[in-house]
Amino acid sequence: MPAYFGVPAGYEPSHDQVGLLQDGRLIAMGKNYLLLSQTGGLCEVLNVRVPDLRMIEYVLDVEFTVIPLVCATPIYEAVNKKITGNVVGMTIFTATQAAGTTIIAEVIAIGTP
Repeated sequence: MPAYFGVPAGYEPSHDQVGLLQDGRLIAMGKNYLLLSQTGGLCEVLNVRVPDLRMIEYVLDVEFTVIPLVCATPIYEAVNKKITGNVVGMTIFTATQAAGTTIIAEVIAIGTP
């Protein structure tokens, strides 16, 4: 996996299989990040691809990691999630973040492999 500027090792866009259900559906995860180049914005858009799935049926979980973590400017939630094939698009509702902040989203989804 190539190193991405400003993102610590282990936080690059990645994917993995989590489990296989008896009916043949797969639980898989995908991870992507957003590096804020300027201060501001209450809504940021981020797409996360889950390449181990052909089609996402349902998003089980969305988790965020913020680097550097500043408790005075939290991430509130992902809103307006939209599934298109094996990509989950979302709007991240947040307090104003400083330039240079990295927001990492990890999506766990279920679908057909």
